[in-house]
Amino acid sequence: AVITSRESFKLSYYNEYKSYLRCHLLMFDEASSAVSLIIDDTQPLRAVITSTDNTSGSYTTYNIRVHRASNTDASWVVSHRYSDFAELNTVVGSWGLELPLPGKKLFGNMSRAFVEDRKRGLQTYLDVLLQNPAIAETLPVKKFLDPNHYDDNFAEEALRQTSMLLRTEPHWKMIEPLKDIGGRIKKGFFLVNCETEVVGKQVLVWSEIGPYYSFTAKEMSSVTKLLTTIQHPYITPMTMAVFNQNGVHVSRPFHGGSGSLRDYLCGVKVKGSYIKKYMNKRRTLSEREIATAGRHILEALVFLQDRGLPYGHLHTGNIMVDTTSNGNFYKISDLENFLLGLPSRYRNLHVQHGKIKTTRDADVYNFGVVLYEMSTGVELQTPTTDLIPGTVPGPVRTILESIVSSIPLKEGLPSLDELISDIFFTPTPTTNHVQPVLKLSAKHKQAISIAATFYETALTAEHKALTTSRRQACVGGSKTEKRKRSKKVGRENSVNSSKNNSVSLDRSSASFKSTPTSGPPAPPAPAAPPAPVAPAPPPASGGATQPPPSNSGNSALLSSICSFSNSNLKKVQTNDRSGPKI
Repeated sequence: AVITSRESFKLSYYNEYKSYLRCHLLMFDEASSAVSLIIDDTQPLRAVITSTDNTSGSYTTYNIRVHRASNTDASWVVSHRYSDFAELNTVVGSWGLELPLPGKKLFGNMSRAFVEDRKRGLQTYLDVLLQNPAIAETLPVKKFLDPNHYDDNFAEEALRQTSMLLRTEPHWKMIEPLKDIGGRIKKGFFLVNCETEVVGKQVLVWSEIGPYYSFTAKEMSSVTKLLTTIQHPYITPMTMAVFNQNGVHVSRPFHGGSGSLRDYLCGVKVKGSYIKKYMNKRRTLSEREIATAGRHILEALVFLQDRGLPYGHLHTGNIMVDTTSNGNFYKISDLENFLLGLPSRYRNLHVQHGKIKTTRDADVYNFGVVLYEMSTGVELQTPTTDLIPGTVPGPVRTILESIVSSIPLKEGLPSLDELISDIFFTPTPTTNHVQPVLKLSAKHKQAISIAATFYETALTAEHKALTTSRRQACVGGSKTEKRKRSKKVGRENSVNSSKNNSVSLDRSSASFKSTPTSGPPAPPAPAAPPAPVAPAPPPASGGATQPPPSNSGNSALLSSICSFSNSNLKKVQTNDRSGPKI
């Protein structure tokens, strides 16, 4: 059935319908009544080389079974030659990375032993490749493991969409494409300039619709226009926001000097390859800089939360550093990501955490990850950590323990209001007196509330699916361990029983062996005359049995058998009469 009007359905049924589509990785476009496949690019991939094929005796292909971390049941198989791995490694090497790719061999590379050894080496290579999220989410790696969904040229599509927009906006001129400066595969960045307005250089960003998109075309077009009206001293302003059925164009000021907070921490320029820039070691901010940046970010997040606009996409790449004579101002950006249904950069950590169930929880947790990166110079890769370096200032350590340690798993996360009221984030004097403005109508709030509910429902469903898969893995693992343990015990018992049998046989055989001597064996000693035996008493009445005989006779018999020798026997001549008579 085709849903033509969402207002005729209750919210519960609508959420159930959206959750059903989400489980199948589908997005329903209500405007065009079409179903298209949209993949969450942030979901980690798992790859295992299951088998190899010898093709015509000339080369070997390695069959790789791949699945997404949130859905272990749906998997697919891709086949690659060693040369394909070598080409991928060349691309990765251009980023300044060295991975353990097995060496090339010209002769004897088809033998079974060599193929098995190379298979193990390639599996190690894939494991190392997918351990780093920054590398695993790049287009070459995605195309290598999932060619069906990442075979398109997303850069050309972004350029085509932007060219179509600029034809309808003649006062906007493109200066140059900004290639590979962002981490999202399906985003395009272009440096533009407006000829009629004095706004300086702008970054025009094209973003495709994401897997958690839930607006109608009419609603999305109306909400997108409101983005340009948002004003706040710590939110990057947007000068243009245009929506079409495939995505959104947004322009914002180009911070060419300092760039984002991640650029600032890594000490790199804005222009340049994303993966190359951020492989550099990050520096840390001073305690005063952390307090200032944290205060600015918290004020922006509380403002959006109070006005009813979820964010959920906070990370150091979405925080712009505006350097002025009065100091640095830290401004969040990319407010359109939530409206487009794009997954958060840390969504995988959200799913694993378990206590993140709303967009507000996501904002609090993301703030803790940003705070950890500013104070340690390292981006957090696990849902929680209790190993906070000793160089972190004391007040920052206390806040980090309340957000990214294992404590919130039991006590829960703090709220944004509790964080901003902390004495560490005391307000600092500022000369930026921009009046905060964000007005949403009742219809806009209702549509945004439905979108937030859908996002949170999908997050809860993924967390339950992950918990179920972990429980099944533990049960399966325990059964396997029990099976292995029982087999091991059975083998040990059989070995022990065989040892016991061999020992008993050795003892019995040893008891019947005679002790070797240097000369011929001595004749047996003459037996002593038997002692007079008393007459046996008469049997008692009632048929009582006699007592068993003594063991002394048995011992004498055994001694006689052991000392027996054939040399003491008398030779006897026999007359064989068994033959036939003729």
